[in-house]
Amino acid sequence: MALADKLAHLVRGVCSGMGRTVSGAVARVKRGAPPLGLVMLAFFLTVAGFLAAVGFGAAPTTHNHVPKVQVIAGTRASAAELGNRSHIGGIAAINLPAASAAPVAAPTTLVDAPPLASREDFAFAPYWTLPQSAGFSLTGLSTLDYFSVGVNPDGSLLQSGPGWNGYQSAALADLITRAHTAGERVVLTVNDFGQSSLDSLTSEPTAPATLAAALIPALQAKNFDGVNFDFEGSGSHDQAGLTNLIATVSSDLRAADPHWQITMDTYASSAGDPGGFYNIPALAPSVDAFFVMAYELNLQSPASSASPLTSGMFSDLTTVEQYTSVVPASKVIVGTPFFGIDWPTNNGTLAAQATGPATDIADTQTQGPNRPQYWDPVTETGWTSYLVGTQWHESYFESPYALFQVALLAAHYNARGVGIWALGMEDNDGEMITALDGFAPPGGPGGTGPTATSGSPPPVVPLAAGATTTTPTPAGPHPVAGPASTTPATVPVTSSTTTTVPAITGVFHGTTRALTTVASGNVDRLLSLGIIYNFTTTDPAFSCLNGKSMTVYLYGALTGRYVAVATTPTDCVTQEFTFPD
Repeated sequence: MALADKLAHLVRGVCSGMGRTVSGAVARVKRGAPPLGLVMLAFFLTVAGFLAAVGFGAAPTTHNHVPKVQVIAGTRASAAELGNRSHIGGIAAINLPAASAAPVAAPTTLVDAPPLASREDFAFAPYWTLPQSAGFSLTGLSTLDYFSVGVNPDGSLLQSGPGWNGYQSAALADLITRAHTAGERVVLTVNDFGQSSLDSLTSEPTAPATLAAALIPALQAKNFDGVNFDFEGSGSHDQAGLTNLIATVSSDLRAADPHWQITMDTYASSAGDPGGFYNIPALAPSVDAFFVMAYELNLQSPASSASPLTSGMFSDLTTVEQYTSVVPASKVIVGTPFFGIDWPTNNGTLAAQATGPATDIADTQTQGPNRPQYWDPVTETGWTSYLVGTQWHESYFESPYALFQVALLAAHYNARGVGIWALGMEDNDGEMITALDGFAPPGGPGGTGPTATSGSPPPVVPLAAGATTTTPTPAGPHPVAGPASTTPATVPVTSSTTTTVPAITGVFHGTTRALTTVASGNVDRLLSLGIIYNFTTTDPAFSCLNGKSMTVYLYGALTGRYVAVATTPTDCVTQEFTFPD
């Protein structure tokens, strides 16, 4: 199946945080928990540090992770019902001192430049993070977005509540000044997440003019450099009205200042969903770029250990391909998460089983001296395991290397750039923004983690290739990634007495694939698609690779085949093996 034909599922993103940190959406991170029963996940949006009740899925046969499915009020939500709006429900009001003066305006070099940087690094700063904003690392960013001020059903701005308090605050004025001094734009998000309110906003004839008239002085008062629209609803009945609203307001804004940047937040599935809330091709002329909220993909998909970056389920790859097929790639900013998901588990290995519900956590909560950073090559996400008393926990999150892969994907498709939800969730770790800037983290992705910890089942010793036995396979989870998978696979191979070509197999995205040798030198190494593991063959030329794992890349010019690469001195031989997409 060609890459352009990959099937889309639904989309992503819920947020809430755990304990001491206000978290944002629930990331592209590992698609779900270590398995526990029937898929059934529930999310209840509450104040900063909310508990997210998340269900579990039946275990895949080859890798013990399942995708997250989200349920609101007991009913499974569609992709079009989840976005940034899930990040703010119930968050308590903030009370910050008001600014005594306007922030410093952008320098002339920035004002006279095009509205978008040649490569955008777009980061949200939500109002609830303003108390810590003095410590934000702004290096490497091109646009900083203050989130947010509400829009009323008639198009006027909501001049009350925590978002408006943040807009008026000295903390925001100081942040705008810092960003301008660093040569970065600052824009204002205006939002409406209520369906009935959106119905009115998109149908009221005077709403566009009202919103434009309110926005222009609001941007000028704080020396903002543009606006970000975050209107999130469901169904298609508001499509025409929303398109008209954005077109009219954008036209008025550009008349007021042609250098203002205009962006719009949209769902990851929207470019491939003409019956959804957004008409992406119709909206495109009115905005400089779409901020595509690609925080949690593979959502509502069957249990799988597939990578959220490149899998045939709804992935980052699906998102970018769909958007760049209907709008210019220069209008696509790929949104990424600074948050993850945590489960209590029965041990600390990749094969662990969930023992309770999951919580969503900021990346800051995956860091610390007792939380070593690992890499899961199957789902292409960072992870860690740690003990709380006698209870094991596992967290899956966007590590710097995972963010680096998103940056490579965006560059591969000539997208405008990448985005961040949200500053303050990464403990001001400059390495994460550096990774999104396209620089590989030092040391690569990291090790795959422990193969046995307290609570782990006895290790399963796989059979040698071609062997037979009548002994039943022990029950329980079988690790398939990392050091535990360095022995030959259990898949029997065709005997050399029955075929003239020795069988060569490996496991990719949970499925055993037949490999074929090809001449080296045809690999597009810009984007890794994951890891093929449990290499198995009876061919003496390659038997030294048995049990090994290899990186998988696109083959040639997107021919619909992948290639696994073995190279010396890391591997015992240098060879490329192709297999169908």
